[in-house]
Amino acid sequence: MCTNCQLMAAFEENTVSSIGELGGAGSAARADGRTGPADSASASDGVATVVFRRGAVYTLDPSSPWAEAVAVRGRHIVAVGSNAEVSARIGPATRVVELDGRMLLPGFVEAHIHPIVGAFFTPGVDLQLPSRSDALAAISAYARDNPSGTVRGFGWRVDMFPPDGPSRNDLDRIVPDRPAVLFSIDAHSAWVNSMALEIAGVTSETPDPVPGFSFYQRDPAGHPTGYVLELPAVLGIVGAIEPVTKAAMTTLLADWAPRAAAAGITAVFDAGMPPEGNDPDGLATVYTDLERQGRLPFRVVVSHIVKAPPIDDAVARTVALRQRFATELVRGGVLKIIGDGTAEGHTAYLLAPYADKPDSIGQSPFSEDDWRRLVVDADAADIDVHVHAIGDRTVRVALDAIEAAIKTNPPRERRHSIAHLVYVDDTDVPRFGELGVIAQFSGNWMSADPSTVDIALERYGPRRQQRFFRPRAVLETGATIAFGTDWPAAGYFSTYKPLDAVQIAVTRQLIGRPDAPILEPADQRLDLAQALHAATLGAARQLRLDGAVGSVQAGKLADLVVLRRNLFDVSATDIASTPVDMTMMNGTFTHGA
Repeated sequence: MCTNCQLMAAFEENTVSSIGELGGAGSAARADGRTGPADSASASDGVATVVFRRGAVYTLDPSSPWAEAVAVRGRHIVAVGSNAEVSARIGPATRVVELDGRMLLPGFVEAHIHPIVGAFFTPGVDLQLPSRSDALAAISAYARDNPSGTVRGFGWRVDMFPPDGPSRNDLDRIVPDRPAVLFSIDAHSAWVNSMALEIAGVTSETPDPVPGFSFYQRDPAGHPTGYVLELPAVLGIVGAIEPVTKAAMTTLLADWAPRAAAAGITAVFDAGMPPEGNDPDGLATVYTDLERQGRLPFRVVVSHIVKAPPIDDAVARTVALRQRFATELVRGGVLKIIGDGTAEGHTAYLLAPYADKPDSIGQSPFSEDDWRRLVVDADAADIDVHVHAIGDRTVRVALDAIEAAIKTNPPRERRHSIAHLVYVDDTDVPRFGELGVIAQFSGNWMSADPSTVDIALERYGPRRQQRFFRPRAVLETGATIAFGTDWPAAGYFSTYKPLDAVQIAVTRQLIGRPDAPILEPADQRLDLAQALHAATLGAARQLRLDGAVGSVQAGKLADLVVLRRNLFDVSATDIASTPVDMTMMNGTFTHGA
């Protein structure tokens, strides 16, 4: 019998409380009032439902990082070991998958992604193009081919336009008689035409939703130019033209979900959903509806998002979200705080002024008192916070608030996280380890490209620009790092595929160009093991799923991915092109069966 089989019963005893947090259908009540999987496997369960063998099994278990075979029974992994050990689990009804040297590893966990927003924002014309003229040509062609309805698109970048951003005048020449709404690649801004502004009732007299942070760019006469910055203003335009409805979002998300499974994704953190009417978290029911229909191929942790004051009910709403969503696959209970905006829009909150706007350090929508109240009160309610932080001042303010919560509230197992971390001041890097804060990076942002080099050089100046994205420095403090692509948002390359993020984090180069420049500092490139940990077990830890998923160990849930090649045997520039042959979630094949 394999060593993992012998240890399985003890492992399950140690991890049942974490697994129980998944809760939901098919679960049994426990003495502490929570729920745990009713079909929890043990070493005496006999034959396997599925056996994977003769492969390179990368377990993410530090005590036994490699194996040859894995046995699954029902929803659980029941054995990990040699071909001979695991083959003893094969019975007449067992499905045997011959890996033939292929790589098996834990399913990818997306620690920061926006499936609902992405499913809504990305349809229409693809504007991930080299220039403004290319974008205008693509919009014109799309409008011609789609003669009715709103002209929609996604992916334009600020480097296509002058410093004041895009203009409605360009769109009016192409689309004069119906609304046009085109979302930026960072998903924080929109480019709209005059008809869209008219339908939304935005004029020179319209107040900005959050002055200085979320606003309508205006010309010298005060008229809106068609450049709309940050989500409060963007969602106001969208809501007037194409209201976000649950029915539409269910269809769009159901269309995208199989693509996520094909990328190897088995769990996600939805880092902020648009509201459904007056219900800020109502669209989370899209996930539970798909779960009931058997069409949800990944686990979901949903968050309540607070974008601007008032903040009085933010913690209470997050607690209510935790109580509202506790099914087998869908769980609520994280407070997402939009701490600042983007450097491209000069809305990231910096310690020192912008290089190209020396009278501005950007802005957070919250005062320092707001920050402290949000984080301390959330922590007291056993709520994890997840902070959007592009600018170094936002990182510092968030760390200060978390430190205040630690000093104010009783000890607990905290999983607070700060996301993006484009630039972190040197004095704040050690605090991640000291405070136990999880550093959430988008590995796919770490390439040398027009966003991280050209635009960043304009905004930050050379000293700061050459110290972007330092995951190795954070790891050296003892902190956990977690990967999430932030799809659809990006600076230059929008993707939801974890292998894209892994490759770029390892190379700090654009995909498809082995000779592409490397983003400085080059010594912050991760090794493959570090990147895979961030995309699996590190991300699972952020979401409090690490007791159940994130590594290939007996007793854990069977969330697994089979890759065509062993990533440790290929060039780093071939990681992203490695096909995902199979994805399994909860012991069921969701791709490639």
